[in-house]
Amino acid sequence: MQAKQDEERLVGQVDAIIFENPTNFYKVVAVAVDANETSFMSDGTMTLTGQMATLHYDTEYEFFGYVTSHPKYGQQFQVNRYQQLTPTSEEGLIDYLSSYRFKGVGEVLASRIVEALGESTIDQIIENRRVLDSIKGLKAEVADQIHQTLMENQGTERIFMQLNQWGFGSHLAEKIYSQFESKTLEVIHDNPYQLIEQVEGIGFNKADDLAESLAIDALASQRLVAGLYTAVYQVSNNQGDTFLSQDQALKKAQEILETSRPVMVSQDLLVEALEEAIRTQHLMRLDQGIMLPSLYHAETNIARRIRDFLKYEAVERYPNEDIQQAIDQVILQTGINYDPDQIAAIKQAISAPMSIITGGPGTGKTTLINAIIQVHAILHDYDLSQLDQNPNQMPILLAAPTGRAAKRMQETTGLPAATIHRMIGYTLGASYETFIGQELDGTLLVVDEMSMVDTWLMNWLVQAIPYHLQVVFVGDRDQLPSVGPGRVFADMIESRTLATTELNRIYRQAQDSSIIDLAHHIRQGQLPKDFQVKHNDRTFIPAPTNQIVQLVQQIVGHALNKGFSAQTMQILAPMYKGSAGINQLNTMLQDLLNPQSPQKIEYQHFNRIFREGDKVLQLVNNSEDGVYNGDIGQIIEINLANKKLKENFEMLVQFDDQVLAYKTGDLNNLALAYCMSIHKAQGSEYPLVILPIVNDYYRMLRKDILYTAVTRAQDSLILLGSLSAFQKAVSSGQVKRKTFLLDLLKVAILGIDQVDDNNSVSPIPEDHKETSEARIELKSGQEESAKKIKEIKKAQEAGLQELGVRDKIEEAVADYHLTMDNYQNIDPMIGMEGIKL
Repeated sequence: MQAKQDEERLVGQVDAIIFENPTNFYKVVAVAVDANETSFMSDGTMTLTGQMATLHYDTEYEFFGYVTSHPKYGQQFQVNRYQQLTPTSEEGLIDYLSSYRFKGVGEVLASRIVEALGESTIDQIIENRRVLDSIKGLKAEVADQIHQTLMENQGTERIFMQLNQWGFGSHLAEKIYSQFESKTLEVIHDNPYQLIEQVEGIGFNKADDLAESLAIDALASQRLVAGLYTAVYQVSNNQGDTFLSQDQALKKAQEILETSRPVMVSQDLLVEALEEAIRTQHLMRLDQGIMLPSLYHAETNIARRIRDFLKYEAVERYPNEDIQQAIDQVILQTGINYDPDQIAAIKQAISAPMSIITGGPGTGKTTLINAIIQVHAILHDYDLSQLDQNPNQMPILLAAPTGRAAKRMQETTGLPAATIHRMIGYTLGASYETFIGQELDGTLLVVDEMSMVDTWLMNWLVQAIPYHLQVVFVGDRDQLPSVGPGRVFADMIESRTLATTELNRIYRQAQDSSIIDLAHHIRQGQLPKDFQVKHNDRTFIPAPTNQIVQLVQQIVGHALNKGFSAQTMQILAPMYKGSAGINQLNTMLQDLLNPQSPQKIEYQHFNRIFREGDKVLQLVNNSEDGVYNGDIGQIIEINLANKKLKENFEMLVQFDDQVLAYKTGDLNNLALAYCMSIHKAQGSEYPLVILPIVNDYYRMLRKDILYTAVTRAQDSLILLGSLSAFQKAVSSGQVKRKTFLLDLLKVAILGIDQVDDNNSVSPIPEDHKETSEARIELKSGQEESAKKIKEIKKAQEAGLQELGVRDKIEEAVADYHLTMDNYQNIDPMIGMEGIKL
């Protein structure tokens, strides 16, 4: 193996394994260096770090990488790749095969093997165990043992070497190997496109480049199926739809395939490939369109779990008199006088096994959460002052989709709160399809910021909720939908299958907050008449696009003089690119709020510069380290291990009460956070929000985006930009995502199974309409559900067909074409054995 440019070469034997992480092959090892075979000055023992598979003592290895200098541990060698050195002469091979490593192989038998296979003996045995079948006197079990030992000693290293040659870094190579283990190379040679579905972080273009290098034809079926899968996956993740039309899938797939390789793909071939994708369960087909199996399974399971939750009614019930007494006690303790709508909402949440509370800013959602917790505690004889003493045995569970939202929930309730991911035990990289969360234990679960919960996360959550656990979902239906696919919270509300309270009356700062007044005008699709009038808590500054960066700079400077800091103010924008985009604003704000200094070390990662003292944003969930998508931190230290090559370094980031170390490969998970997207800000609030809105943001000028941004401001809001852009945003309705969940909920719980020509469920009867400002809809869910259950039991007793959603497979449709009339007959996992998504 030749060293790459600038790489160093080190040869030696392992003396000791100092540290080993069994989950990712990361090791710290001490190696006795062979100075004569090493490309730099070194003698004695050296510490090596990096991702390395199985290592054996008394075995010589060849390592390639970089010499680094750690500020605490001194000189080290960062390993990029390595291999075991094996003998190539006949004499050396015979000595090796007859050594203690290979039981049952003596010198005579080893000589026969080497005589038959020659100098490439080791390679041939690793690649094909059958080459040993012709060796005289070699028993099958001994041949198996030889092959297995070689694979253990050298096979893993060779797999990593090959993955490295194909362009996979150590992190991705580890993920690929963890998925396929000893069959890695066989799987990839057979169909490299499997990597797209089964290894997170590998997209179509990477897999297609590898496939082309393996001489897989551009019109091969496996490539076309992968293109179709990628098309559906991209639309689901980028647009939030859980399904798309067949025409949309074909068009998007054609674009992906022809962009990756300059070969035209006909629609006829794609239609054939789509049938293959459906037959092999890479995709699912419904009347509405094409969807990922993982999303079909998730939406189906959500509806079934909610149906069963309401059906079993295992939550402990209390008489209305007891509930009212508990409410009266809370009023005496807190001094809060709840109005009739709030009292009705509290009673509903305490009475219903599963319920929903939705409302805009200032409508009392937090007040109701606290009241529900306190009433629940009184009825169950809990002492809230003692509950936080042992968070692991909390009967009242509080959760939110993001770390910041969970922290805010904890601050407002005084009780421990966690992210949903942490609560159910989700780990980074777990499969959407196969992950099953740990079952929750308690008597009450309150989930806040429900509009941020996507279809996959909701599926994991409902699987973890036992039937005896009372659940209250809280959120603002008018905020942005989840980043991931679906519109779970909106579908749940619109289905009218759960007891729902919609809060419209403004309580918090009703007389003084013009921010709340603005938010409610935006909900109604209009700007207030005083939009351009300066208020104590908000102001509007007209400005063209080319002045936004300079104006934000001036506003931030004034804010600093008034005592605000980078942590207490937040600039928000809807788009990353453009002269007024997030990237441009962050570049300016970094120089303003954390300027370059000889005392501050900085590191450039592609087009980003990270500097000690920077405010940064975590972009992905990492439950193992306890940081989540949207968490804000600060860089407190950067250790450059090799200032010349900058190949190995450590960056320490402070997140609240913990410090995390980031390596080079982790930096794609971080971004500057002086200015951040409105999507990333959801679930958080800031004392001061600065919000530019200009016509250049045309694609993102939507009411829900503007509404979400405005409601992030706690005390002060500065709006700047074009009045026409604000008017356009407030009048542009949210694009409704296409999902299957709404229909599933109606069919599963309300028993509505009449489908019109457009494959939509018949309208809810008139008696389900709202009857008050708070819109209490307990009957719409429970009474209809109870009525339907009685019908099902009666039908079963009479031996008739079961009504509503069936739990058992009766008959699979031959061409897997699902309709609203027959989808309930089919188990969501049919044909999914062995398929991992």
